Amino acid sequence: MATTIDVALPERSPIDGPRRTGGAETTTQAQNMRLAMAIAIVSVAAHKAQDTFANAELERWALVAATLLIAGSALLVSLERTSRLGVGVFGAAILFYVSQKWMGYHNHGWLAVWTIPVAFLFGSRWWAEETFRWYLRMTLGVVMLGACAQKLLAGTYLDGSFITYLSLLGSNTEQMFGFLCADLEAGPCLAHKALGTFLMAWQAVVGILLIAGFRHLWFLIVEVAFLLGAGLYADEMNFQVLNIALFCMAFGYGMPVRLAALCMPLLVLDVINISEIIGYVL
Repeated sequence: MATTIDVALPERSPIDGPRRTGGAETTTQAQNMRLAMAIAIVSVAAHKAQDTFANAELERWALVAATLLIAGSALLVSLERTSRLGVGVFGAAILFYVSQKWMGYHNHGWLAVWTIPVAFLFGSRWWAEETFRWYLRMTLGVVMLGACAQKLLAGTYLDGSFITYLSLLGSNTEQMFGFLCADLEAGPCLAHKALGTFLMAWQAVVGILLIAGFRHLWFLIVEVAFLLGAGLYADEMNFQVLNIALFCMAFGYGMPVRLAALCMPLLVLDVINISEIIGYVL
């Protein structure tokens, strides 16, 4: 009589991300993927909220309506039955918003345009499509390498002058590394040069690993921690939460509820302005 041996596969593959059986997603993983998409959309809505009152005062009601649709689509994408509809609503709203303000649309905002609406093309179960995750990894990888190239060409990260400038004249959070130099007015010190070089090198490494398809869970954890720190430093938490959500989807793990619970209050603080809050407390 034939004997069968059941071999338990690990839940995660160091290179390929979460392991799936026959392409099937676990219920928790599917929920986490949709939650990551919802948080990504909320981050966009949080950024648009800062302009909502100005748009209302100028009677730009179409832009106000687009902002409300973006916010509402976050709830739709979190639910399995309406997830694709939510992505479609977001896509239509954000494209309309961009069409009205494309000449002055910020660079960070384009990342949401390039990534989130694309999920609509992958059907009602977009979160289960490996091709969508591959697209996110390639897009994020190219963006990271592009950001590194921009810093390299500018030269202000390699020589530390940008870090020193922020330490002198930046917001409260941007001045946090000022203590590394004894005399900021004398120019960049070795510590600021080293920090600027590290930041540039880190983006290059992350970009290369993403394009190479490396998806180890610890890589994701370290990058999430780095992005949270960057959001606090630059006082642009809405953009970094968007990045975190996209990374969580690109790696295939989705966003755990605890991480989402951390990101939501950070987005609220970002709308209020983290730097101003710190200045008021101090």
